[in-house]
Amino acid sequence: MEKLNNIQLLERFFDGAATKQEVQHLLDQVKNTEFEKAWMKDQWESSKEKMNPVVQKQIFESIKQRIEPRQSFNWKQWIAVAASIVVICTTCLSGYLLFKDSHNNLLGDMKVAVEKGQKAALTLPDGSKVWINSGSIITYGSRYNQKERIINLDGEAYFEVAKNKNAPFIVQSHSFSVRALGTAFDVKAYSEEKTFSTVLVHGKVEVSDELNKIDLTPNQKVIYNRTTQSMQKTDVDDSNTYAAWRNNQLTFDSETFKNIALALERSYNVKLIFQSESLKNYHYSGLLDNTSLESILQLFAMTSPLSYKMQGSTIYLSENKKMANVYKNVMK
Repeated sequence: MEKLNNIQLLERFFDGAATKQEVQHLLDQVKNTEFEKAWMKDQWESSKEKMNPVVQKQIFESIKQRIEPRQSFNWKQWIAVAASIVVICTTCLSGYLLFKDSHNNLLGDMKVAVEKGQKAALTLPDGSKVWINSGSIITYGSRYNQKERIINLDGEAYFEVAKNKNAPFIVQSHSFSVRALGTAFDVKAYSEEKTFSTVLVHGKVEVSDELNKIDLTPNQKVIYNRTTQSMQKTDVDDSNTYAAWRNNQLTFDSETFKNIALALERSYNVKLIFQSESLKNYHYSGLLDNTSLESILQLFAMTSPLSYKMQGSTIYLSENKKMANVYKNVMK
């Protein structure tokens, strides 16, 4: 078969229409570097959006290492590529998983790590969509989309789950887990923070740990305290605002400045150093639209007892004593 026919055959395979003979032919062809290049190039040229090149490289390296040793790529040639490459790569992985019984050593776990200051979007092998926030990692194993669909998360991600009653969709982070069938929800579970949370946009999810189990309906939120292993369910006005980070917006609901600083560090890839411990305990609510870090700090400085000094990628935060007294009087 010619390369063009191979590409079309691979598309048939992803659609589940390939015969056994065609599948065997594909298994032989995926070892061919030129075939891989041709198909990837064809997909990239037909894409419209660009993706983070860091994520692109990590995904490609993961696939490359787990299949077979291959000739090296010149990664610099692929700096501006489409976001759909993530979809393509994960679809390739799901395709290989179908042959796990006869080709047991083809794959290990799939891992996507997003650097601070970056975000990523991908489609999982079952068609579920995931948006991954800055400084986050998701992993899933080779048995994904068989009897169950388990995602391990360290960080924050927004999920739109494809319906499959025979394979529950589960997001795990330490002892905290969220179980769904077909729904959309946000999970925030950074390992360096004391609390995890889940906000349901639509559908239904079950949130649990070793001691608790809570069902959520749309516009409800659960906050899980990792220290006390307790959960608190509350109603929210608009669950969509909790996934506003996908559009480079930051939402805070009576959040401490300590946690806000962590979010800013991840979103802007900077280091914030508190020179006044008292600043960490101030609480803020609001929506910060897509803007520069300095504009955000200026806004905080105008509305709270915050002073800051920027030195490259490091920002020093201190308390403005005069403003602190005014702020405390206003907040009484």
